Amino acid sequence: MGAPEEEERPPSDITVFGANCTLHGLSHIFLPGGVTFRRLLWATAFSSSLSIFLYQVAGMIILFYQYPHVTILDEMDSPLMYFPAITMCNYNSYRKSQIRRNDIFWMAGMLGVEQADFDDFMAALGQPTDNSKFFPSKTFNMLEFVQRTSHSIDEMLLDCKYRGKECGPENFTTGDEKPVKRPCQEDVL
Repeated sequence: MGAPEEEERPPSDITVFGANCTLHGLSHIFLPGGVTFRRLLWATAFSSSLSIFLYQVAGMIILFYQYPHVTILDEMDSPLMYFPAITMCNYNSYRKSQIRRNDIFWMAGMLGVEQADFDDFMAALGQPTDNSKFFPSKTFNMLEFVQRTSHSIDEMLLDCKYRGKECGPENFTTGDEKPVKRPCQEDVL
């Protein structure tokens, strides 16, 4: 009779976990078999990396709970200040009360309005739908259309104060005008 055969031991749970884990390095550390120099190097590299990571995380958490802040404020007085640049946007580009049938005739393609729908579109705008006396112009001026139908600063500006002084539409320029620097002194806005 021969020597009894040694039964292979099933791998331990940690070996199975290490072999199937996607955490970089563990599959090189936890292998079946004895301890080797290569496994010790992998274990040292993994432990060192994990320690440095946890050290940095702990440092950031401690810093977070110390609530550090830096506030630097430089204040300078100026005898002459210019009115600040302000942008006011109105998503309603055109006032529907100012759109005319001629505008619809020329801009129908841009507005997605078919010629058969002109009357319905005009009714939706609150304009007369009588088409019998309508004759479109020979040309169309887009600049005139925009100036006529756009919202004006006089209508949009309800209240304005700057440095305790009243201001109004005269202190503003539109995007197509050249910006004017208006000094804000005691007697001038």
